[in-house]
Amino acid sequence: MSLYAEFLPDAKEMCADFAVAGSANSGAITFACLISDPAVQTVLEAGGYMERTQYNVRLPAATASWSLPDGSTGASTAIISGGSVIPSLAQGKKIVAGGKNVRITTQTYKPGSAWVTLVVIDDNQ
Repeated sequence: MSLYAEFLPDAKEMCADFAVAGSANSGAITFACLISDPAVQTVLEAGGYMERTQYNVRLPAATASWSLPDGSTGASTAIISGGSVIPSLAQGKKIVAGGKNVRITTQTYKPGSAWVTLVVIDDNQ
């Protein structure tokens, strides 16, 4: 038995207990996700130094839609398709996580992992 089969149910259970609502494609795809506390960093932009607020968003790496124990949506579609993260969660795409409009700057998924990790920034930055 693979570790994926062992840990994915744990990831889904963590989302059932602690997740916030998330969506992509203007709400066409919905999912439960975990979001970190904000981290503020200073970056050099064209207009000078700016503060950027960054979050880590984690989603269970499910290969099919699934529901939370209360009947709400865990994910309305597969997050992993053909061994890769769906294009709606690619770098540069916009999502909503925990009521925050954010843009994906980095996507991390190790094949066989139970989690997809997205590094996101506030979309107005």
